[in-house]
Amino acid sequence: MNYSSIGPGLQPISALSLGSWNTFSRLRFGDTVDLIRRALDLGVNFFDVGYYWDKPHTEVIFGRALQVVGAQRSDYLLAEKLWLWDYPQQSFADQLKASLVCLGLAEVDLVMVSRPLPEMDFIAFCEEVIALIDAGLARAWGVTNWQPQEVLRAHQHFWRLGKPTPRLLQLQYNLARRAVVESQGYQQVFAETDVKLCAAHTLEGGILGGHIERDRVNPSEMAAGKVPHERNIARDAGGIRDKIRDNYPQLEQIARRFGATPAQLAIAFCMGHADVATTLVGVTRLANLEENLGAIELLGKAKELRAALAPLALEQVAHPRLFSPYKE
Repeated sequence: MNYSSIGPGLQPISALSLGSWNTFSRLRFGDTVDLIRRALDLGVNFFDVGYYWDKPHTEVIFGRALQVVGAQRSDYLLAEKLWLWDYPQQSFADQLKASLVCLGLAEVDLVMVSRPLPEMDFIAFCEEVIALIDAGLARAWGVTNWQPQEVLRAHQHFWRLGKPTPRLLQLQYNLARRAVVESQGYQQVFAETDVKLCAAHTLEGGILGGHIERDRVNPSEMAAGKVPHERNIARDAGGIRDKIRDNYPQLEQIARRFGATPAQLAIAFCMGHADVATTLVGVTRLANLEENLGAIELLGKAKELRAALAPLALEQVAHPRLFSPYKE
């Protein structure tokens, strides 16, 4: 396993990490235990959880599975999402304390915070997150889907004050959705700060691993009885998913040239980004976990691999808009 530093006070983070919106709560409990145990045995030490609108018991299941596995607190890093759905009526402190109760833990390693709305007091918003660290509820903080100027502003402001700055930036990034992360704005972030990238949506909800029919089911559609195919996945920012499906046979051909599976090739592409600290996957099967870890063996060919995948990059990629299950 490869590891990257994400700053002082935290152990190095594994190149592959496990979590997502539809992972632990989709399994039989015993399978969740087996998955976490095997991940730890293989060197995966970073897990991503949160309170999810359609999977409200994810934290309870994950926390109990950790207990059954017998994992020591030093064995893993845990990131917990904070949302704006009920904020500020429910403060970040209230959100995190409720999540810690579900997890059965006293603290998390990172809180990952959704980007603030334009009308919010940006500095006060960030200070509320930093207060969680001061209170001993989290050890560090990161951000999800923040714009480059927001990450830079937070880093510069709190670095000058000697306060905690963001450690991790989670963005959608895969071999098709590369334009946002590789834009000039984010390259400036990585060049001028010590923020590292957590690549999410790396398999396009599984489509890049061969689950071609998967797609998004919105909360209103789910309430009306529509059931996701296999599992629900993120919204299609930019409307490029059909093109990604169309390009899948080409991905298979390239994968065969490298003696790899399409999933391994897609993950290795993300790991090959110079500023990626970890690549987040949502596997639920042990065989898929072990397959995905095979991507690390491809990193010696990272330059060649990324060149071969260049034709699959799409230009219409969009930054995900803010989401609320109440407003979709």
